[in-house]
Amino acid sequence: MANYKGAVDVVIGGQRGDEGKGNFCAWLGLNGDYSIGLRSASPQAGHSIYIQGKRVGIAHLPCAAVNPKLRLLLGGSSFIDARKLFYGGKETRPHTGETIELQAEIPTLGLTPDRLGIDYNAKLVTEEHKERERQSNLMKLGSIGSGVNPAKHDLIDKKAKFVAEDPELKKFAANTLEEMFRALAEGRNILFETDHGIELCQHFGGYFPYNTARTINTSAYLGEVGLPPQAVRRVYLILKPYITAVAKDAPLKEEIIDSKTLDELLHTGGESGSISGRVRRAGKFDFKSLRKSIFLSGATDLCISHLDLSPHAWRTLGFKGEEEFLERLQAESGATAGKPKLTLVSHGPRIEDISRAN
Repeated sequence: MANYKGAVDVVIGGQRGDEGKGNFCAWLGLNGDYSIGLRSASPQAGHSIYIQGKRVGIAHLPCAAVNPKLRLLLGGSSFIDARKLFYGGKETRPHTGETIELQAEIPTLGLTPDRLGIDYNAKLVTEEHKERERQSNLMKLGSIGSGVNPAKHDLIDKKAKFVAEDPELKKFAANTLEEMFRALAEGRNILFETDHGIELCQHFGGYFPYNTARTINTSAYLGEVGLPPQAVRRVYLILKPYITAVAKDAPLKEEIIDSKTLDELLHTGGESGSISGRVRRAGKFDFKSLRKSIFLSGATDLCISHLDLSPHAWRTLGFKGEEEFLERLQAESGATAGKPKLTLVSHGPRIEDISRAN
């Protein structure tokens, strides 16, 4: 067995995305013992953080970027939309038709190559990739038209373009493998923020074809960035008391139709996509899927978001309140082989709404 002085903590979504990973990653980045924040980026998946009181969708960067002391890395399997990451500009959301001003992530967070490294092997997503995807049948299955799927096809066809081919992003190009291995050898720790959720996995999610073109489990994500499993210390599985989906025709068990609850989830819970802008559908919590997510992730810790629900919403979800839900959650997770413990809870959308579980 390898003996690393440093360790890797992984954050992974346990449902169909939109579990609140970004907020927990920001909290861990500020309160954990890390020197590096890592992400395997893909611009069709956004994580939300609040900057000066405003919700910002982050498609590429680790949300631990809120800690100015951390070195930030984007791994070698990342797909990079240079406009979203660096240049900005106007973009039309294909499903809503609205024109938005892209908040380019690097200038928004004021990052320089001293703070951010993008692996030399990261691939570019071009405007031509976006157009190809938006003209494809994928749009009927819920794609946001990010261009990632055509970019992956070009990688398979040996036609990929790499980050060093962009005149501005090449300044951030780095050997992330070398940096991470050196950090682990020196006793420095890494916080690895993953995208999507396990139920969107292309192989094991169970909702084909309403899934992402990616394998969603801890082992697969470690492979994407080149990290060894022996270096993992903790796996934080992020969940919320209900499930959401964005594709209008995707199957959704026990879908919630109560308008009062749906209105609360949208306006209090922020249930619209940070990248797509689409309003999310909602369904009751699935405990059978929880057990599968714990197994596929190897979870050691559970983090629960969106606990700030009204009594009416809790009743709609089938619980008397937060206490009954958490008791059931801990009983179900405690019956699994991994027995992950409840570690963090969130009662709102901001970092200060997160606290350690009792």
